[in-house]
Amino acid sequence: MNIQRWHWGKLAILWAWGGLLVALLMTRFLSREPTADPTVSSISFLGSLIILAALTIVTWIWLGGREEAGGS
Repeated sequence: MNIQRWHWGKLAILWAWGGLLVALLMTRFLSREPTADPTVSSISFLGSLIILAALTIVTWIWLGGREEAGGS
């Protein structure tokens, strides 16, 4: 499964689901005081960062393949 050969729609689906997960995690993070449950707050925040970092890496690889192929 070569990411560089993916159709742009697959990337859009990944970002849509990833964005939804990050929104849910950040809602959980912001709805509680961190002192009330530091473990849940930490997992929610770090989970959001990990998801966004993974999506950025996948996008970077995909766009790198587009540069090598000459666009489109």
